[in-house]
Amino acid sequence: MQSTDLARTLVERTIAAVLLLLALPFVALTALASFACYRAWPFFVQDRVGRGGATFRFLKVRTLPPETDRYADKYSIGESRIPSMMRTVRRLHLDELPQLSHVVMGHMAFVGPRPEMPNLHAALPPRFAAERVSVPPGLTGLWQISPHCRQLIGERTEYDRLYIAHRTLGLDAWILYRTLLKMTIGRATHLHTVPVRIVRRLPVSRPAVVLVESPVLVPTAVTAEAVLSAAGT
Repeated sequence: MQSTDLARTLVERTIAAVLLLLALPFVALTALASFACYRAWPFFVQDRVGRGGATFRFLKVRTLPPETDRYADKYSIGESRIPSMMRTVRRLHLDELPQLSHVVMGHMAFVGPRPEMPNLHAALPPRFAAERVSVPPGLTGLWQISPHCRQLIGERTEYDRLYIAHRTLGLDAWILYRTLLKMTIGRATHLHTVPVRIVRRLPVSRPAVVLVESPVLVPTAVTAEAVLSAAGT
């Protein structure tokens, strides 16, 4: 690990530890609400794929009925009967507060590709799957705050590929800001709103190319600058 990455990781783990302590009362209240709804253990654990393809135990507060398949995808979850209280918890992402512990342990970062379930990771295009595990997974990221986050990650690959190609502290800070906007006022982030200056001013170690494999987009390779051109200079 490079010295800059090491320093970045140490800072993130320290901040996450402080935030986790502050979040504990909210985690406890959310867990109590889950238990009241389902009369079941309020915490939910899955295997997820992290950096380098290693799996780790992924912790959330239970918001789905206990009988829901542990590895159900988004479309299957959409058919579940979720109480209104748990829908509110999911909308506010309070069920994901325990994931701060993964940042403390070094399994995740604040910003990065969403860690995928092993079965869905195995179904991704091989090159895209390798790109996703070349960086730490994140609590939030471009895909997570996009208007397409209700789709599967493999259906909208352009968000993660843009982030991986231009991963910088400046881009991370901008994504965290946009995450707050989405959580508070519901404003989603389109690719063309990413500031071009963040991408252009800093060098990257790999070609600045976003390979679009999504079936709903034109199957071609476009430069990141072309994707972002609508944002201006």
